Amino acid sequence: MNEGIKTLRISTELPNQGKQEIIKSVALNEMTLLFEEDVAYRPPTSSKSTDAAFQIPFGFPLDIKAVAQNITVSFDGNSIAELVIPEGDAVTDVEQRIIHLTFSDVPFAVFDDQHGAFENFLAATTTGKTQTLGLAGTANTKASTAVGLLSLGGIDFSVQSNIEGLQGLNTKPVTVSNLDVAHGYPDYLLITVDSAIFNPSNLTIGTDDVAFALQYMGATIGTANIADLIIRPGNGSYATDVHFQPEGGAVDAGRALLQNFIQGVDVDTTIQGTRDATPIDSLKTALSQVTLSPVTIPALHETLIKSVSLVFPTDIVQTGIADSTFTLANPFTASINLLRVGAKALYHGILLGEIKDVDVSSNPIHADGHSSVTSQTLPLNYNLDPVTIIQFLSIAAQENHVDLGPAADLFKLILDNPDFHPPVNTSVATEEPTCVR
Repeated sequence: MNEGIKTLRISTELPNQGKQEIIKSVALNEMTLLFEEDVAYRPPTSSKSTDAAFQIPFGFPLDIKAVAQNITVSFDGNSIAELVIPEGDAVTDVEQRIIHLTFSDVPFAVFDDQHGAFENFLAATTTGKTQTLGLAGTANTKASTAVGLLSLGGIDFSVQSNIEGLQGLNTKPVTVSNLDVAHGYPDYLLITVDSAIFNPSNLTIGTDDVAFALQYMGATIGTANIADLIIRPGNGSYATDVHFQPEGGAVDAGRALLQNFIQGVDVDTTIQGTRDATPIDSLKTALSQVTLSPVTIPALHETLIKSVSLVFPTDIVQTGIADSTFTLANPFTASINLLRVGAKALYHGILLGEIKDVDVSSNPIHADGHSSVTSQTLPLNYNLDPVTIIQFLSIAAQENHVDLGPAADLFKLILDNPDFHPPVNTSVATEEPTCVR
């Protein structure tokens, strides 16, 4: 015998009965399908871990080193696609008789007359918990045995494999963080956030660019756009561009959302899929069935107006007009321009004065991103009602431990006789007082 021969190569065909019994099951684990518009029905498909359990009627160990497969995939009783997996390396658990293999960028080639069935499969996998696929075809293997390397060809199989679904991506609440108003455009306000989404399956789905509807109070107030979306298993953070664009009947809902956000109130919104969420035909049905709710937008827990200044001119009694300014602090990247300003000055519910919708569009109050600005002087209509002024002074004196002295009796006289208007003239004293209590 020639001692230089180390490997015996044998090509064999197994009996028909053996062909049906060799492969017991196939589990397509950690699968990836990457969709783009031009490969809507032929998405590149990969698997980091495909396990095939096998049995043979022989007692000797069999170490399969390489596998090539031609698989027809069926769903709901229909053969919908073909996976032609070229020969690739495999690792075999000889004792347990399980083949571990991987494949990459193999087209999930949907048959021309099964596009609708494929769309239904994607929709069921997106919304459901578990889907069952039929896998039938032929495998060719190379196996290391005690007698050398055997090429086992034409191994037919027909098995079922379960795929864990995405369950609508709603098994855990979607959370939003790092909100920033990034830019203002003529048609919409660009708000950037990070969306934390949980994928309960071991499927990775690439959907290219998507634009979901953003809803609040039952109205669509814009879209939530994610570029080059690839949904991976487990927790993931996805950069999201919100196009805030309430129109028509949605304007009130949009205004309410902004008011709640600025006033420190968390807002529960809904991200709703539509057929327009993607241009990829095969995914339109699947994405239209996605509903993420509630998606809580955390409130802005800081005030935009940091301080207010109020100056009473010497003719305040005659005009009733005080001078007010305020400091605006912009926490966002986008600049802020105030074109109209309206405000009320309240103290313990007492209306002290009001800035009545002043038009400053000719000289907007402008704050660059992440900066502060002090406004120009704005007129505040001060409330000169004697009862109101007395209530204000009385409460302020009490809170600051100030003794009003004989003024308290005078205040009581006025409060007891609100309709009495004595011929008293008032003015602002500009000289130094002659006595100080």
